[in-house]
Amino acid sequence: LLSCSCLPDSREDADPPCTAENKQDIERQCDVLKSDKFKVCHSLVNPDDFIDICIYDMCQYNGMKSALCDIVQVYVDTCKNHGITIKWRNSTFCPLPCPSRSHYKDCVSACPSTCSDIFASSLCEKTEECTEGCECDDNYVLSNGNCVPLSSCGCRDDDNNYYSVSSLWSKSLTSK
Repeated sequence: LLSCSCLPDSREDADPPCTAENKQDIERQCDVLKSDKFKVCHSLVNPDDFIDICIYDMCQYNGMKSALCDIVQVYVDTCKNHGITIKWRNSTFCPLPCPSRSHYKDCVSACPSTCSDIFASSLCEKTEECTEGCECDDNYVLSNGNCVPLSSCGCRDDDNNYYSVSSLWSKSLTSK
């Protein structure tokens, strides 16, 4: 005959560590997942658990907005896995910071134009899969992770080797 005894549960309660004054405001912010913007997904992905996690995390981190944005992103990604795409970011709600000379888009190419391949985005296999992100402004392309003017890109030789403007400049100085 085996006899087992369980130890008492000494873990802290799972109630969010909120103060009375900020809990209402945090709940209101997290309830954004119940808004019309996300309604299209509610029948597939119940927002209630996400809202509970949002409240807990925001309370844990003293109302930090990035906790709200992170959980909304997880909800939107979960909806996307069920075939529902939701456009939810804007300049005031969880904006995605973009580097200079670029801007946020809810659907960017998986293969952006770069100095070494300025036609990459137009030649890229067109799929319905895209992701939100930053896209270089008009007449700018990516070069080493930065958006640079197209005019500052280098060129390719007959063997398709790419040369940056700075390497061409230094070669012309050394060849004289």
